[in-house]
Amino acid sequence: MQRNRAAELYHYPILLLFLLVLLVSCGQKQSKEHKEDNPNASELPVSYAQGFTISELDNGYELVVSNPWQDAKNVQYKYLLCSNTEKTSGNGYSEVIPIPAKRVVCLSTTHIAYIDRLGACDVIVGVSGADYVSNTSVQNKIGNGLVKDVGYEQALNYELLVSLKPDVVLAYGVGAEMAGYLQKLKDLRIPVVFVGDYLEENPLGKAEWLKVFGLLLGKYQQADSLFGGIAQEYNQTKAQLPVNVDKPKVFLNLPWKDVWYFPGGRGYMANLIADAGGDYVLNHLQGSKSYPFSIENALEYAAKSEVWLNTGMANSISEIESELPIVKGLPVLSAGNVFNNNNRVNPTGGNDFWESGVVNPHIILKDLIEILYPQNQNHRLVYYKQLQ
Repeated sequence: MQRNRAAELYHYPILLLFLLVLLVSCGQKQSKEHKEDNPNASELPVSYAQGFTISELDNGYELVVSNPWQDAKNVQYKYLLCSNTEKTSGNGYSEVIPIPAKRVVCLSTTHIAYIDRLGACDVIVGVSGADYVSNTSVQNKIGNGLVKDVGYEQALNYELLVSLKPDVVLAYGVGAEMAGYLQKLKDLRIPVVFVGDYLEENPLGKAEWLKVFGLLLGKYQQADSLFGGIAQEYNQTKAQLPVNVDKPKVFLNLPWKDVWYFPGGRGYMANLIADAGGDYVLNHLQGSKSYPFSIENALEYAAKSEVWLNTGMANSISEIESELPIVKGLPVLSAGNVFNNNNRVNPTGGNDFWESGVVNPHIILKDLIEILYPQNQNHRLVYYKQLQ
């Protein structure tokens, strides 16, 4: 049946051409109308982030979030952020979000970090995974019942979400299935904005999402100023690295169920290592996705490394050797050059490296430089600790 239909279309090239022209012209007309509706639209600067753009309009702001989950292609969500939503049609937008948002649900702990940096934790009314929240202010509010745990992904508590009456739910996507959860929330008339900070490869790009939160909370100028300070300190720290020296070779992670995963050489962690003057031993891996290795193959790289970072939940070298006896005798272990990013972990397992670290890339960078070049700066480790 499909072949017969294709044959029919093949014999009507004029019809096909007409349809194609119609589709293109409609798309151009919609784009043109959008520009004509906002003749004074001006794009605000985004220097490092790849996942969003912001334009200032006569009636608010346009936020465009692109490809907000892993492997997404040509996926785009367009949001209108304005103070008077009643007089806005919202045609052509995924959502119309009232700003400043006064009731916010965060489905990732990183969202809490951005909001906290803007001094606005009081707007948070719901979180996903309360046990993993590091922020003490929000922890206290959870304990007092002022902030609710709304669940996560397939286990979202939609009834609770409705009762919280949020101005916006900040979501993150780990796959295309997130569109299904989004539709459920839309059906319940709960505004949702996708935040793709975790996909940013540049540490400053991750931090620059602070500007999006500034828009949502009516604190854009503050957010822009704060980010400018973060970027300046990061770049100044990076510029002070020693030159003409051999870069320490850096190894990463621990295996999970007999598979050792390593980030690509253009990923977030690889870029941090490079900016700190390190030589990531698997920087030949392309892109930013994770690559699986057998334990035996992974240890070939460990054997020629001088520093080992991000060893899961391990708090000592003996824990690593007990869990993975095959690593005993590695030079990097004998030298004691093992550092883990779990210096700020709460009693229930929340790791602040993955929370406040998103808005503190300059501090993480200083940690890494202290680890790689301990003689060159007087910095006390914040997110990292040396394993004994």
